[in-house]
Amino acid sequence: MIPQLLRSLYGHRAIDAGLVLGPGAFVITLLAPIGAQLVQRRIVHPRILLFGALIVVGISFLHYGHFNLDTDYGHYAWVRALQGLGYAFFFVPLTVITYSQLKSNQNNRASSLTNFFRNWGGSFGIAFVTTAVERRSNFHQSILGANLTNSSSNFQQQVRQSAAYLQTHGVTSADAVKAAYAHYYTLLDAHAHLLAFMDCLHMLGIITLVAAPLVLAIKYFSLGGSKNMPAGH
Repeated sequence: MIPQLLRSLYGHRAIDAGLVLGPGAFVITLLAPIGAQLVQRRIVHPRILLFGALIVVGISFLHYGHFNLDTDYGHYAWVRALQGLGYAFFFVPLTVITYSQLKSNQNNRASSLTNFFRNWGGSFGIAFVTTAVERRSNFHQSILGANLTNSSSNFQQQVRQSAAYLQTHGVTSADAVKAAYAHYYTLLDAHAHLLAFMDCLHMLGIITLVAAPLVLAIKYFSLGGSKNMPAGH
């Protein structure tokens, strides 16, 4: 979602969008082994780690939701690193909890179901967010466009100033007016899409924070014994 946002609204190349994701990947690579050790050495229970991870991820989503078209690379990279901090302590505790109530001979079937629901959830999430962005973009465009009408004196003044500027650079009067209107429509469309992305990120943050306490409702289990730890997954 973030690479799509950066490429469509900020004009970043694919490699630039990838560099924004880099700090998050670095944090995950650095801290994920620590999370695994915390679980393996029974220092922190997986439920607590997973709860904390969801809280951090939810906060990062909410922070994303306050960005604008002037937000630079550094802000996106730092928030991605914060998101990576949450994900670093997410996957290992989740796997341990998944297999905590199973016998060793049930692990293979559980692994198949886990992968199925992970792929299904990812596909559903992408389809849902894509649809939500499109609909919220249309909504924001209608709201913002209501203030950019021919009866708006401020808007007409801005169009005239932009057209006059273009005429001083050799553009004909008719083309200058068309170009001015096209410029403001482009800005309108960009702001509408940005607000749509921010709505979705804010929604994801709220859903994540609401879901976090549900982790604490998972039945407590002991970390001792091979029954509770997945083998070979």
